[in-house]
Amino acid sequence: MILNFNKKFYGLRAIKNACRAYNELAKFKIEINKKIIKVVLTNIDEEIEDIIEDEFSNYVLAEMKNE
Repeated sequence: MILNFNKKFYGLRAIKNACRAYNELAKFKIEINKKIIKVVLTNIDEEIEDIIEDEFSNYVLAEMKNE
């Protein structure tokens, strides 16, 4: 699964914090280019595979609000 976050809106620190928070549910790899922060998820826990995209994205938004 690949999640793309626009660098103009999303902060790298918030994304890294979300990766740490969810590290027991999937393996995360962050790739950065000029416009996008790409988060590649592998080995996703089968029980949450259907909802992890929304939950992870919401966590990133919450982290940004806390910054």
